[in-house]
Formats: sequence, structure tokens, C-alpha cells
Amino acid sequence: MAPTRETSLSPGTTSPALDAEAPTRDLVGWTRQAEFRNTRRLSAEVTRKLLATALGLTTEALASLDAAQLRTALDRLRAMAGLTQKLAELASHDDLTGALRRSAGLSALQREIDRSRRAGGIGIVVLFLDVDGLKHINDTEGHAAGDRLLIDVVAAIRRRVRSYDLVIRYGGDEFVCALVDVALPDAERTLADIRRQYTARTHGRTISVGLAAVDETDTAESVVAKADAALYTERRRLHS
Repeated sequence: MAPTRETSLSPGTTSPALDAEAPTRDLVGWTRQAEFRNTRRLSAEVTRKLLATALGLTTEALASLDAAQLRTALDRLRAMAGLTQKLAELASHDDLTGALRRSAGLSALQREIDRSRRAGGIGIVVLFLDVDGLKHINDTEGHAAGDRLLIDVVAAIRRRVRSYDLVIRYGGDEFVCALVDVALPDAERTLADIRRQYTARTHGRTISVGLAAVDETDTAESVVAKADAALYTERRRLHS
């Protein structure tokens, strides 16, 4: 077995993971910090500080624990945090399609909007997609056939978008896709490709889509509402 290596913070260095006032009091978010994720053997002093910060205690409250007890406690806390993170990821994603669930997706979209306003960028365009004829497919071919259409629409979106674009299952047959750092003409080309991908995968079936660009006053909810309204405007135009 390779020898373990004791590590400690260098003098005068402040780790964000040890800052009790940092916005990492949320355990899952806090445990993503480098000091907590470090798999090397930490010194007893650093381990005590990590545990104290995570548990909302002072280091003095853990003074009676020896090095072995501290390491055992940290190992258990890391394991629990890892399981919590896995459960959080499962809870945030739709079981059938793998898309983000509505609440998690809207939160992620709001973060992207906030980031874009801070850092600048080309912009964000939101697509609101509705699977055409899903109820009829469910009624005539069964829900398994309808489920395949839902899987196909997410597959068509993911084949065309980038890894950091957001794909959200908004409702039963409704999906939201947020394209990050794109101009509207590029978003329209992406949408055309998604339509083609979906039609090819489903042997001729279609989706209805509305687009909306995020403006300076939009929230995640308001831009999704604009894209939804654009979808129904397009449907009325096509059927008038």
C-alpha cells in the first residue's frame, strides 16, 4: 500500500472551504470545495477545521477527537455528501428523458441569465417545444409509443445543442431548451436542425416551437412565458 501523505494549509493561506461565512453552508455545495474533495490524507488540524465548518461548530468543540476519530468522521461525512449529491442529481432530472425537471431547470436558467448579465456575452435564446399529436399517439398506439416520442425529442435536441445548453422537461409534452451565448439567427438555425433531427427519428412527426431572446428585464419564468406565447402565435398562424 502506498504511504499516505499528510497535508496542511500553508501559513497565511485561507481556503474558501474553511470560510464559515462563505455561501457554502449548503452542505452539497460546500463539499464541492477542493479541500473537502481532496482524497489525500489531511492533517488533524485541517480535518478538524473542515468538520467544524461543515457541522457549524467551533474547532474547540472537536478538540477531544484524536486524529483517527477525525479521519473516520470526515470519511463518513464525505460518503454521506457523495450520496446526497447523487440523490440531488436524480431528483433534478426526469426519469424518462434525462432532461432537467422544471424547477431545477428554471433555477439553472436563472443562473445562466444572471451570469450573462455579470459577464456579458452574445445572449440567451429560449426555445419552447411541444410534441405534436402526443395525446393521439397515447390513445391509439399506447403510452409506450408516446414515451418514445418524448425520448426522441430530447435526443434530437441533445444531438444538436452543446453540453452547457439547458434541456428541461417543462410539462408532459412540453420542453424548454436554453441556448447560451448565441444570437437569434444562430438559434433559428439550431432549431431548424432540431426539427430535422426529430422528424428523421420519428419518421415524419413534428414539433411546435416558439423562440424568445432574453432581454434586460427577463427572469427565467418570464422568458419561458414569452417563448410559450410565441409557440401559440405560430400555431394560430399555421392553422388560420
